[in-house]
Amino acid sequence: MVRITGLGSPASPVQGSRSGKGKATGKARGGGRGRDQVKVADAASLHERARVLLADLPEVRLERIEQIRDALEQGTFEIDERRVAARIVRNALAERSWS
Repeated sequence: MVRITGLGSPASPVQGSRSGKGKATGKARGGGRGRDQVKVADAASLHERARVLLADLPEVRLERIEQIRDALEQGTFEIDERRVAARIVRNALAERSWS
């Protein structure tokens, strides 16, 4: 994973020219607060993060999945549209930052 910070917003592009060595020169509009940073996460930390995220996922209920699959194939699966819509709205509201 690579994270680059301090490059300014799209509305404030970096001004300057390129030198012969490939380094950009100049400052970003807005005062050039500090230096740009690049952070590279190693594979071990990414693996650990993935393991933690997977541990937080709910357990898959294979029996329930098979029941739904069978009902879909037979054409007997019934969907409660109001319940589905309520869950979609609830999940969307939970994901949004309201600060």
